[in-house]
Amino acid sequence: MSHLKYSVLFMRDDSDVRRFRISPFWLKAFLYFQGFLLLLSIVGISIGATFWSGNAALRAERKSLELRLSEAEVQLERLTNIEKMQAGGKDGTAAGKPAPAPAEPPAPKLPPVNLRDLFGKVNTAQVTVENFQTRVSGNEATVSFELTNVQSVNTLSGLAELSLIRNDGQMLGVEANRADLSFQIQRFKHIRTAFSLPKGVDRRDVFGLRLEIKGSDGKTIFSDTFPLRDPVAS
Repeated sequence: MSHLKYSVLFMRDDSDVRRFRISPFWLKAFLYFQGFLLLLSIVGISIGATFWSGNAALRAERKSLELRLSEAEVQLERLTNIEKMQAGGKDGTAAGKPAPAPAEPPAPKLPPVNLRDLFGKVNTAQVTVENFQTRVSGNEATVSFELTNVQSVNTLSGLAELSLIRNDGQMLGVEANRADLSFQIQRFKHIRTAFSLPKGVDRRDVFGLRLEIKGSDGKTIFSDTFPLRDPVAS
């Protein structure tokens, strides 16, 4: 039994039969080696899937951190402008500027500014607004943003409304094309519109834009304020 060997025959139609003898040790070694390769492949696939899942989690966390950083920058800019407006309201005149002559009539008193109306947020978790961009050239303004239906199971329809916020805190409506701002989306829509600045207002008078997204029932499902960042057009 110690000299037991297996015979392997190779037969072809156009040649003689070839026989190879192999011992049980080498046959078992070959089978074990194949099993080892299979086990090694399974372990490699498992490790690869683990690393891929970890990499996807890191990418998602990075995107979340970038979004939070962008929101923090916008909030800081808003707070800075609020402080400037409040400081201007307390001082009445700029530092180093002489007081107006008594003979001049007083400037018309502006209505009080409600900061909640200017910077209050509404988010019912039905839509998200990303890549909000505003460009002003002369007296014309262009606005674009990406609107995403978070609950993509049902179609969402409604209307986006824009308002200008001046540096003194006054809010002005704009006449934009209603067809550009209306939407009926299942998942995603890129919205772009253009409008003229109100009469007597130029880019230097504008602090930012107020965006309100309303559903088909007229209720506000999203609102936020976006300060202008692009330089003043020459």
